[in-house]
Amino acid sequence: MIKLVSIFLISVLASAVNAGHDGPKSFSSFDISMQACTKYIAKNMEVCPSAGKHSYSYDCYCHLDTGFGTISDCFVTGYENHTDIIEEFTKQCNFTLTEFYNKYDKIQQEFKKNHTHYYHPNKTAGSEGKSGSDKSGHGGSKSKRAEEGHGGNVAGKAAAGGGHGGTGEEEIKLSPVPLRLDYGDKFTPYKNAYRMYNNNFNISMDYGAILLGYWGCVLVIAMVFNFKNKMFPKLQLCPKFIQKHITIPATFKKYKASQFSFGLGGFFDCLIPTRLETISLVVFVLLTGFLSALHIHHVDNNPQYTTRNAELGHIIADRTGILSCFLIPLIILFGGRNNVLQFVTNWDYATFIMYHRWISRITILLVIVHAITFSVSDKATGKYKNRMQKPFMIWGTVACISGGFVLFQAMLFFRRKCYEVFLLIHIVLVVLFVVGGWYHLYDMGYQNFMWAAIAIWVFDRVVRILRICSFGVRKATISIVGDETLKVIVDKPKYWKSIPGGHAFVHFIKPTIFYQSHPFTFTTHYEDTDKIVFYAKVKNGATARVHKHLINCPGNTSTIRVLIEGPYGNPSGAGRQVKNIVYMAGGNGIPGIYSELVDVASKNVDRSIKLVWVIRHWKSLSWFMEELKELNKFQNVESSIYITKPNDYSGIECLNNNNSVSYSDSEEMEEKKIDEKDSASVHSTQISIISNVKNELSHMEFIEGRPNITSIVNDEIVNTDDSLAFVTCGAPMMVDELRYNVTNSIDKSKYKIEFHEQLQTWA
Repeated sequence: MIKLVSIFLISVLASAVNAGHDGPKSFSSFDISMQACTKYIAKNMEVCPSAGKHSYSYDCYCHLDTGFGTISDCFVTGYENHTDIIEEFTKQCNFTLTEFYNKYDKIQQEFKKNHTHYYHPNKTAGSEGKSGSDKSGHGGSKSKRAEEGHGGNVAGKAAAGGGHGGTGEEEIKLSPVPLRLDYGDKFTPYKNAYRMYNNNFNISMDYGAILLGYWGCVLVIAMVFNFKNKMFPKLQLCPKFIQKHITIPATFKKYKASQFSFGLGGFFDCLIPTRLETISLVVFVLLTGFLSALHIHHVDNNPQYTTRNAELGHIIADRTGILSCFLIPLIILFGGRNNVLQFVTNWDYATFIMYHRWISRITILLVIVHAITFSVSDKATGKYKNRMQKPFMIWGTVACISGGFVLFQAMLFFRRKCYEVFLLIHIVLVVLFVVGGWYHLYDMGYQNFMWAAIAIWVFDRVVRILRICSFGVRKATISIVGDETLKVIVDKPKYWKSIPGGHAFVHFIKPTIFYQSHPFTFTTHYEDTDKIVFYAKVKNGATARVHKHLINCPGNTSTIRVLIEGPYGNPSGAGRQVKNIVYMAGGNGIPGIYSELVDVASKNVDRSIKLVWVIRHWKSLSWFMEELKELNKFQNVESSIYITKPNDYSGIECLNNNNSVSYSDSEEMEEKKIDEKDSASVHSTQISIISNVKNELSHMEFIEGRPNITSIVNDEIVNTDDSLAFVTCGAPMMVDELRYNVTNSIDKSKYKIEFHEQLQTWA
């Protein structure tokens, strides 16, 4: 149902975007030549009245000898009889090529007959000969034009034969005869300058399409591999050399899931993508820089601009501004939770968010370059002060400043300090950026890019609301387990299918936190398949407030209404692609790993599966005890649990009963016991509890201490008898360590080896 609604919404939004909005203007060879010719002619003497900026009095240029004779000579002589230009002109004038050349030849014969020479500005019109005088009686007419500038351009803006005086207008005299001008070296700067200026808009649109095409190619490659994995799961397309050096490793050393620190209090800490992702981003950055500068150069004696700064500043500003327009909808698309590309590529949300951040950074830098270079150009032409008072520039400034703040505010330091505050500010700034951009671009024909971005954002929000509404408001039983985790049990709708290894966003309906949504992995309840169970590690923010509420509840358990948005995510796919699987989880990373493991083990009895769970304390077993017992059903699953702090018995009483006990309660119990018994007796009780746990989980191996990941990976790869995959979720350092060792050992086996990271890092 959700997918059908999604398709309907996409269709409606696409129709809304395309309706009623003119797109960016493209400039044909005729448009460019018309500008160059009319500007060059006007520099000598006007022959036709102005019809406004980028508009022409075709009645004069087509039907009056004065206009036609002058402009046609420019096309034939100045543009070397360019066929496309002349054909477009004849369409505007509604006559054939034969009629064009007949009329042109007739006027040229008059020039030759009267020995007409090139027009010189210092000579009077009468000295040029009267053979081509306007037979309609318009010779010597006057026109008014207004001075209007945009980046150094001057365009006529008044009707012919005017008589309407006004501020900023000057009266000009029209030539009574056709002009025969010098289209040699003097005309060359006009041809080059107007080709550079106008064609830059065409080229920028093409280059923007190339940037989108680049990401289209990246996505298509991902789609091909996803299709291969689903249709031919055992086929290996990627050689181990590529896996070892490109597709699996982190960019530098072991830093991928864990943050890379530059010191300085963590202010400049960042997350670094995988090597393959980094390569794709570096190519994108280089391509963007290359396309931002390609075919931009200085034109000697440029008639549009008096200085090089004004000229190049304007051209670069137009280029970078248009390129940024193409990327803005892509940013919004990659940042959405309901991005359809997740389904066709099988990329997880964290991958799209990573690309979302990097494309955003490049886009904002393009916008900043756009603003700086336009300011340089306007300063050079003296138009800066006047232009900055116009509404489109005010809104452009709002968009640029908002984008700059987004670039700064989205740093990892701020995201990790207080994610909810970051998210709220981020949304406000992005809204200002998009709205400001829309107003800035409205009269230029580029506003449709903003409409596309808005449509994508609205689509994502509507689908999110539909997901929440379809799940409904549910009562959840929430308990504190192991003093470190919230266990959330919720009844799910009949249609709601759990995704092995998936996650969902949970809203706790309490006055101070109802607006927050947090992603948690889930499992199906071990006894009731109509229930799902979330395990949320207690941190700051919403989970801390729920924990504080539960502390004062009987048995540390309460019923709280929740909203669920999901499910999202995909299983790793290892169960379909390989024969042997090693699942390694750390701490609260176990629920997603467990749900996928159970799904694979129940559907594929011929698979050899190993589970390695790394926890700090014995008490952590309490919140996942029932699920661990369920693993005894599977003969093809071998499980190991590492306890890294085996001598820390705090909260171990949780394992003695089914009710959770908070850490403070356990401390009080221990103090009472110490008063009643000596410490040796207490220790004996703790050992007894651990012994009972081991008996209940006799199908699992308990190992005290940290796992030697290097040894585990090496042994599995060297001794495997068939294809092998490592699937992991847990502490970032553990995930990175596993990735690093799989990379180093991947070529030690002749069989197919894979690595799948299920850790979702987007904050």
